[in-house]
Amino acid sequence: MKKLTLICLSLLLSCGAAFGWGEKGHNTTAYIAQKHLSCKAEREISRLLDGKSMAYWSSWADGLRSDERFDFISTWHYANADEGYTYATAPKLPTGDVYTAVQECIAQLRTKGQSDSLRAMYLKLLIHFVGDMHCPMHAGHASDRGGNGYRINFRGRDMNLHSLWDSAIIEGIHGWSAYEWAENIDHRIPRKERKAMAAGTPLIWMEETVVLSHSIYAATPQNEELPRSYVYGFAPLVEEQLLEGGLRLAKILNELF
Repeated sequence: MKKLTLICLSLLLSCGAAFGWGEKGHNTTAYIAQKHLSCKAEREISRLLDGKSMAYWSSWADGLRSDERFDFISTWHYANADEGYTYATAPKLPTGDVYTAVQECIAQLRTKGQSDSLRAMYLKLLIHFVGDMHCPMHAGHASDRGGNGYRINFRGRDMNLHSLWDSAIIEGIHGWSAYEWAENIDHRIPRKERKAMAAGTPLIWMEETVVLSHSIYAATPQNEELPRSYVYGFAPLVEEQLLEGGLRLAKILNELF
C-alpha cells in the first residue's frame, strides 16, 4: 500500500525545533490506539493514567522540553538520517533517539517492581514517541535538522519542511478534530488489514519512516510555493502514518499489559 502511495504521489507531483506530529496528530494516534486495546490493557493503562485518556497525555513529552530535569530525553523525539543512509547505517546520537527511546520505554515498563509513578511516566513517553516515530520529518536529514533548515512556501506562508509535516499538512487536509480523524481513517479498515499494518517491530517501523522521509524531500521543491496538489497527493500517506502509529502503539501496549 505504502509503495503504491509513493508511486502515485511522484507521478502526481511531476505534473505540477522540532516537535513531532502537532497535538492533533498525536491525539489522533492515541485515540486510534485506545480503540484497539484489550480489556486487560485498557484497565491497567487507565489506572496508571489516573483515569485520563491516552490522548490526554499524548503531547505531554513535548511539554517537558522546558524542564531541565528531563534534558536526558531532549534527543529522544527524532532519529535523523541523511540521504543515502538507512536508520541502521546513519550516525547515532550518544544521547539516544526516538527508536532507542521506544525501546527504553518498553524495557522500563517490562521491569518488575517499578513504582506506579515511574511506570506512568514511561507509559506517557511511549505514547508520544511511537507517534514521533511515524512522523516522517522525525527521520529527516541530519544536515538540515529534520527539515528545520529546509525552507518552503505553503499557501502563502514561509515555513520549514518540518513545521509543514508536524501540523500544517494535517490541518490542510481536513478541518477535523483529532477524534474525527481517528474515526474516519480507522473504521473502514478490515480487521485482517489492520493486523497487517500493525505487524513488524519498532526497528522495521523506524526504517520505513526513513524511506518515507527521503521520498518527501524528493517530492518537495525547496524555496518554492508548493502546488495545491501537494497536500492532496500526500493525504493518503498522512492517514496511513497516523493509522499505523495508532495500531502499532496498541500492539505494543497489549503485549506489555
